[in-house]
Amino acid sequence: MEWEAVIGLEIHAQLATTTKIFSGASTAFGAQANTQACGIDLALPGTLPVFNTKALEMAVMFGTAIDAEISKTSVFDRKNYFYPDSPKGYQTSQLFYPIVGLGSLEIE
Repeated sequence: MEWEAVIGLEIHAQLATTTKIFSGASTAFGAQANTQACGIDLALPGTLPVFNTKALEMAVMFGTAIDAEISKTSVFDRKNYFYPDSPKGYQTSQLFYPIVGLGSLEIE
């Protein structure tokens, strides 16, 4: 049996937006603890997320820069986790229909 090494990267980015991706809470660096959270972040009943359009613009700009597929339809998925620092009990991610798909960056 012959094996082939396949290596993938999962890349995380911190966007320079003034509010979080799904809430209007601030992202100011160095703020006092527990001062940058709102009902969405705390998973209060009845709260609904509002997507940060600046984050969308930045994602599309990045995708364009790496010659990636930019999806016309995008869906956010829930990954269920039970961590004490995650009151919602899930993490929002994009597995099946991401904003930015396959792309490449040539490094010499």
